[in-house]
Amino acid sequence: MTEPQAKDLRTGPGRSGTVNKEALVRAALDEIVNNYREANLSNVARTYEVSLAYVSECVRAETGKTYKELLQKHRLETAARMLRRSDMTIQQIIAQVGYENTSYFYRLFRAHYGQSPREYRMSRLTRSSFADRK
Repeated sequence: MTEPQAKDLRTGPGRSGTVNKEALVRAALDEIVNNYREANLSNVARTYEVSLAYVSECVRAETGKTYKELLQKHRLETAARMLRRSDMTIQQIIAQVGYENTSYFYRLFRAHYGQSPREYRMSRLTRSSFADRK
């Protein structure tokens, strides 16, 4: 989001008042969807000229989850979709969704899906090949 767009989302006389909380949360969620590989809540705070703590508080109040939890969920769902639909290696997928630490990604993926990325991919391939035979 550009600086002029951020100023348009301010309320008050001359648009120099407080930031519209809903717009702030929407911008934070858009940052996750549109820039999940390098998403950073600091970018949103800087654009809106508010503190990182304030943005974080608004996101949690509105969604019931922290920004980090929302970002991880989106990254994991994107990785799972890539495992199902692409022939990219697991390492390529890990890098593509924005993780630098492979073991950390594996831990998160297993906690979220109950399987390793490889097991997840293989179980989806088995299901789709079985469905093709019907």
